[in-house]
Amino acid sequence: MNVHHSKHETKSSARHFCFVLIPGFSLVAFSCAIDALRAANIINESATYSWEAVSVEVEAVSSSGITLPTTPLSTAGEPDVIAVCGGDRSHEYTNPELTRWLQLKAKQGKAIGSISDGAFVVADIGLFRNVASTIHWKCFDAYRERYPDLDIKPSIIEMAEKRFSCAGGTASLDLMLHFINADFGSDVVSRIADNYFHDTIRDTSKVQHMTNAFRIAGKNRDLSDALLLMENSLETPLAIEKISETVGVSRRQLDRLFKRYVDATPQTHYRDLRLARASGLLIQTSLSITEIALGCGFHSASHLGKFFKQRFGVTPGEFRRNGYR
Repeated sequence: MNVHHSKHETKSSARHFCFVLIPGFSLVAFSCAIDALRAANIINESATYSWEAVSVEVEAVSSSGITLPTTPLSTAGEPDVIAVCGGDRSHEYTNPELTRWLQLKAKQGKAIGSISDGAFVVADIGLFRNVASTIHWKCFDAYRERYPDLDIKPSIIEMAEKRFSCAGGTASLDLMLHFINADFGSDVVSRIADNYFHDTIRDTSKVQHMTNAFRIAGKNRDLSDALLLMENSLETPLAIEKISETVGVSRRQLDRLFKRYVDATPQTHYRDLRLARASGLLIQTSLSITEIALGCGFHSASHLGKFFKQRFGVTPGEFRRNGYR
């Protein structure tokens, strides 16, 4: 590849990115990542960055059903950076050929990381040992249950010397901007960000807004505090009276706040939060239904089953077999 240097360029060598597309990968996250690299090349009037989509097969189907052609691992270009792009079912994906390829590239000192739920694939082969990692908030509980010994953060992105991860979605744009910043500095990065109306380049200090508390915070602080208490106490639920006492409002006032902003009683909303967590663990872990029930504040599998069927119309076992369908 011929590389033309520009006044913006600070590194003499090109970087080749391999995006490993796991079946069901997020198309948004993938496109945000490669478009940032494309924009950097345009601004620098240089083919500094190259990229290719790779997989075990010759094509990969995204979570939205769109199929993209890919380069088989066996014929992929030599990567400088490998990003494993995941999606809805990445926690189920294993492939010996991909495992061997990633392990070989790790031994060669390549930068390897994940986008969205691709973290499951990278963590499975031990590449996130001794470094912090993150994942999309919907998979956070399952990821933490599956890898209790890892340093797992609720951040937008995590970057170490040879490892990285991001929450997915538009966070992959932030991830690539950090790579570009290391190569070319803030001027190029700010021009790319402006092009995408991306007014803030997020880093490891930015936490994913995983809770209803953040979404409601601007409407009522007392309700936001009550939601945070609930969401931080799913395994051992607090009494509603204890929540109202901690927040500093009467039980009657708390009921009114939930009715006005959430359109549910505090008890119903609290139980729905626990059921939502249970549904994620059913899909994304191999924990038994009893273990999931206890981990979500229910007394037993039958106790969970009763409310789960009321909420979702199926038993926990049926939900696990059929997924979100």
